[in-house]
Amino acid sequence: MGTTHRITKDFHRLARTIESFSDGQAKVILGDDDEKDRTETFFRFEVDIMPNGGPYQGGSFRFEFCVEKECQWPREPPIIRCLTDIYHPNIDHLDRDDCSNVCVSVLDRDVWSADQCDFETCVQALLFLFYQPNFDDALSPVCCSDEHFQELVQISLKGGTIDGFQFRPNKGRINNILEEIT
Repeated sequence: MGTTHRITKDFHRLARTIESFSDGQAKVILGDDDEKDRTETFFRFEVDIMPNGGPYQGGSFRFEFCVEKECQWPREPPIIRCLTDIYHPNIDHLDRDDCSNVCVSVLDRDVWSADQCDFETCVQALLFLFYQPNFDDALSPVCCSDEHFQELVQISLKGGTIDGFQFRPNKGRINNILEEIT
């Protein structure tokens, strides 16, 4: 099976099954540029994660998945970047644009297994981070302690300032408030 066919097949499987395996907490986002992105040497798409429990409940977080060289899929993990401001120990929103800003073991090249990992594995790992943040392997310099964690997550979702960083109000939280009002 050709690499381009494999990555397209894996993406379409994810798009078909993401809402069921994530219990409605994740969905693939298709934009105007997606078809263009898939015809180049890289493959890119976005996923929204909307936790239905835990400290991030009510928030909506967008992640970009990028496979820079289709010929490497699935031998190498995708680059995954959180595009939404987030207060999380394992997601560094201040990180560079050319590498993952998410710290979860399955994305490590030494752990990634082409036989056992795919886009679904990545989404499940992201969901896991929302329910089980790992303070022992913190990536974010802003969020590196579990002291007052849940309170600080709520401040960040509302658009507050933490350690000198001003978070933008989370769109999922704003939409939930608007639904309650109407």
